[in-house]
Amino acid sequence: MGMTDQSQPQPPLRRRSGRILLRLPLLVGSADPNLAVSWENVETIIVSLHGGMIRTHQPFGVGAILEIRMRNPERVAHARVVWTSTEQTPQGIELGFEIIDEEDFWEIKFPPDSSPAARGG
Repeated sequence: MGMTDQSQPQPPLRRRSGRILLRLPLLVGSADPNLAVSWENVETIIVSLHGGMIRTHQPFGVGAILEIRMRNPERVAHARVVWTSTEQTPQGIELGFEIIDEEDFWEIKFPPDSSPAARGG
């Protein structure tokens, strides 16, 4: 019939862990020293075992690798931008990221995922 894999319906994405609304102060910058992006003080909006969401004024694109620093205690992780909002607000652009090199970066026990996809629905 000529249908390619790209045109077939895909199953819903399954989250790997539950999410928590939590404001944590972070320092965020590019892990690429060739980019002219300055360090920025941000706060998380949502965190999960594998990533989080922040608002930033920096022009990070999907796929960009970030260096994320938690100030107290000093912890560092690298993360990949997986989503950015299209709307700029005075607080910045919302950005979702996945942590790629530090398990338990947040040092928080997360609840299991309760999304419909995780429950098989």
